Amino acid sequence: MKGPRLALLPGTGGELLRRELRLAFARIGLPAEEVHPDRMHDAGSPESLEARLGEGPVLLFSVNFQGLGRLRRCLDLAARNGSIIAVWFADNPWNILAGVRDKAWKSIPLFVTDDSFIGPLTTAGASSVHHLPLAACPELFAPDAGRDRAFPPPEDLAPFVFVGRSAFPGRDAFFAGLTLPDDLEKTARTLLRNAGPERPDLLWWQNTLGLSPASFWPGKKARLPALGAERANLFHRARCLAAAAELGSALGTASRNAARSTPAGAPEAADPPPSPAADCIGLDLFGDAGWRAILPPGARLRPPVDYYARLPGIYAAASFNLGLTGLQLPRGLNQRHFDVWAAGGLLLSDATPGLELFPEELARAVTFRTARELAALAARLESGAERDMLIADWQRCILREHCYVHRVQTILEKLYV
Repeated sequence: MKGPRLALLPGTGGELLRRELRLAFARIGLPAEEVHPDRMHDAGSPESLEARLGEGPVLLFSVNFQGLGRLRRCLDLAARNGSIIAVWFADNPWNILAGVRDKAWKSIPLFVTDDSFIGPLTTAGASSVHHLPLAACPELFAPDAGRDRAFPPPEDLAPFVFVGRSAFPGRDAFFAGLTLPDDLEKTARTLLRNAGPERPDLLWWQNTLGLSPASFWPGKKARLPALGAERANLFHRARCLAAAAELGSALGTASRNAARSTPAGAPEAADPPPSPAADCIGLDLFGDAGWRAILPPGARLRPPVDYYARLPGIYAAASFNLGLTGLQLPRGLNQRHFDVWAAGGLLLSDATPGLELFPEELARAVTFRTARELAALAARLESGAERDMLIADWQRCILREHCYVHRVQTILEKLYV
């Protein structure tokens, strides 16, 4: 099949992934442009689908169905000149499809960041589903002395750092009116406390509630297991953040006391060093005000930071970055699993099956299930040659196999070869 002359990426300019995809397509020689969803459907605009798709074969690549509200019209316009429309679900596909009314979505090539959705989407009637994980964008996240001088990280950064939203936009309205059985929520929390191989993720909730993906579209049946996974995820994150804050406070206190200790041969201080302060900050959480409800002692909530300007420097400067995965994506990863290493930082990740994407020895070296395992990792990797070697090995792995240029190559191979 003849390849496209242009890739169009619906977006308003405020979403993630569009810039990364545009840069990646350009690197392999395919021009790519971001087009505003509103102007796509304005017949008088030079950015309208009639105008852009009429220029020759085009790949219209939508993230999370953005820009495809008038799906049948989009498909008709694409068919007239051999263009292709494809969708990449960066999040739980069922949450996105809940707002899609046209069954024509089943005929579109679909990509998922979490391969556990391939079977369920196929069961629901999708004709073409492919795995496309998230990735890194070195152009935006590789160490950059000029950028980091202009946007330096905080000087008083805590030993542990976590960056993220407390909830996806519109979460409460999306789940309004839904109720989970109390016994299942208790069971889910017990599974998380036990930290065993069974996790109360989306698939667990689907199976426990006796729901089949074949019934998820059309309708709202997929929302109940998603709510269960979201509630369990909040509990899981609260536990991990509390463990990190406590551990980071201990590390910070030890470091401060070591700095205050009297050097050998120096005269003894008149007063003994003060006892560890109760307010020693062990975790910096960069995020929205929704975190305040579960912010543990020893943690400090900092405001959100610019993703492209300030975040790379923070990742690189932190002693430990936390990678906490979402239970709505049973085998999913998030951008931290790629961005932190690209920036030159160190990531400690909770145990998600999605880590199977990487070499087992690299994943094992940074994965924890319990607070004790987190403490052991931090003690071993706080500094020294092993830490430096691990960061370098991860960087090589990411740059070799897991950049967005690799992902767009996969897209074109699946669609045009």
